[in-house]
Amino acid sequence: MTTSISHAQEILQDTRPPLRREQFNRLADLIYDLAGIRFQENKAYFLASKINQRVEALGLQDYDDYWNFLNSVSGRTEYGHLMDAVTINETFFFRNQPQLEKLETDILQPMFTKARSDNRNTLRYWSCACSTGDEIYTLALQLLSMDGAQGLNHELVGTDINRDVVAIGRKANYRPYAVRNVPPALLQRYFAEDKVAQTFQLSDDVKKMVNLMEMNLLDGNRIKSMGKFDIIICRNVLIYFDDESKDKVMQNLYDVLNDDGVLILGHADDIYNQRHLFKLDRERSAVLAYQKQPPGTPKLNV
Repeated sequence: MTTSISHAQEILQDTRPPLRREQFNRLADLIYDLAGIRFQENKAYFLASKINQRVEALGLQDYDDYWNFLNSVSGRTEYGHLMDAVTINETFFFRNQPQLEKLETDILQPMFTKARSDNRNTLRYWSCACSTGDEIYTLALQLLSMDGAQGLNHELVGTDINRDVVAIGRKANYRPYAVRNVPPALLQRYFAEDKVAQTFQLSDDVKKMVNLMEMNLLDGNRIKSMGKFDIIICRNVLIYFDDESKDKVMQNLYDVLNDDGVLILGHADDIYNQRHLFKLDRERSAVLAYQKQPPGTPKLNV
């Protein structure tokens, strides 16, 4: 079977037309302008495969035909489909369990205590690149199972630039791979297994806790319209942005995080050049938790 798959892949590689350098550059520049995501030349084959899907779906002739369509009046509606095709979404429930355990003990429980002492009834959470919803639904499951979370109002928002994955998240019907790390008790209580289809349907009790929507992290005005958050989760997202785009994204996150809120990043995320906005909370470094710098903190060049 492996030999057959490899042979099929070789045939696919031989028959799919490559992107010429000028074609790659202009498409890569457009994607950067739209979403701040920079594709390097070593991703030319990946980009060609995704663009080829759109060429075939639209019944166009080639990459140049597709570029001309993108620049036509009617082609503006294609931008969303382009972003759906080229964004990468690899996720599953209860990913990075050690970090999630520390999230509960080091951040959530103290936050519940402080909210009650401050007579605050509502806490707000945002997963800003939630893909098919696995990450934000994981947080919802944690809140449902945690001592101390009861009696508080939890507002959860999940966003992604890819409309297709947001639609999948709203349906919340998952393959076994996606739920393999869900604790058995939670899996039994909050998922309905379809043994024939080999899927797990998330219960409405969890789905109704979360508001999923499409969002571009460069769209500062729309992000501000969502209001302030106590926790923002942005794990392993920033690796797709260059420093200029990362500056804009991090400023947008800064603007909607409460002053005593927490930003949670992934192990691959580097915000050294944005350290005027956020600093690592060393007491909670196991969660990769960051706090806001005071307003007006100067940006350092080195």
